[in-house]
Amino acid sequence: MQLRHANYLIDAYTDAEDQYLRAHATAMTRAEIAAHLGRSEGSVTQRGQRLGISFVNSRKNACYDKNHSFFQTPNADNSYLAGLLAADGCIRLESGGKKINQVSISLKYEDRYLLEWVRMATGYTGPIRIYKSGSGHLQAELRISGVPQWIQDLERNWNVTPNKTTTLKPPGANLNNAETLAFLVGFIEGDGHIGDANRTLEVSIVTASKEIADWLVIEFASISGGSPSRYLHVRGVAHYISLYGYNARRLCEQLLSLGVHKLTRKWTVAEAEIDRMRHRDLLKKPSARKNR
Repeated sequence: MQLRHANYLIDAYTDAEDQYLRAHATAMTRAEIAAHLGRSEGSVTQRGQRLGISFVNSRKNACYDKNHSFFQTPNADNSYLAGLLAADGCIRLESGGKKINQVSISLKYEDRYLLEWVRMATGYTGPIRIYKSGSGHLQAELRISGVPQWIQDLERNWNVTPNKTTTLKPPGANLNNAETLAFLVGFIEGDGHIGDANRTLEVSIVTASKEIADWLVIEFASISGGSPSRYLHVRGVAHYISLYGYNARRLCEQLLSLGVHKLTRKWTVAEAEIDRMRHRDLLKKPSARKNR
């Protein structure tokens, strides 16, 4: 039976709902309780605080399986995910004074299949949380708690740390070339843009970390053979790194050849442009022979 209220934003909690909160706070997430009651997660949190209910519970973290050694030894898959987390992820060591050792990532609802891959790859058996952002858009999120080993390994191998927006550093020197490129694929999927700029392919990344910006310039140049453009936002906070045309195609060809990319809506543009230019080159070859 679901204890659902149509006007949950204004209705007071019933005794039955309070009883449900007390009974399930240690076994369910707040998102799951909210879905059952037909209320918002924030409302459930506030009600729990008023009733003196604690939602932080080691049993709850332990009830979901996960591969604690997933990030221990770098490979293409975990390097890709590390790059994605470096761009779009969040690491929280504590919440409300309690140790949670949590790694989380939130994506557009349409990209939730990528979170399903994360669940499968890491052996995580917990749910994907669906919620509305402040702007009203549907989001999908994974919050994986109780993973101190992940947090240690993410820092040791890829320099991914909490509060990384302006302090993020390039991945470790212990990675081989394929692992470094896989990290870059994940980073582009998180913070990058692949699109059409005046009928030419563009690949760009925005970052608030100067060290990452310096690294991206070197990597983009090394992979593509070209010179990426770079400029600072007018306020001097965000670094914009971009490649265009042939150099952008070279970069995408190399990264796509790894086969680790997952966010297909971004790479479709690059794949179409690479195919178009290959077709154009094939059409040019016969005429070039005739002119010899």
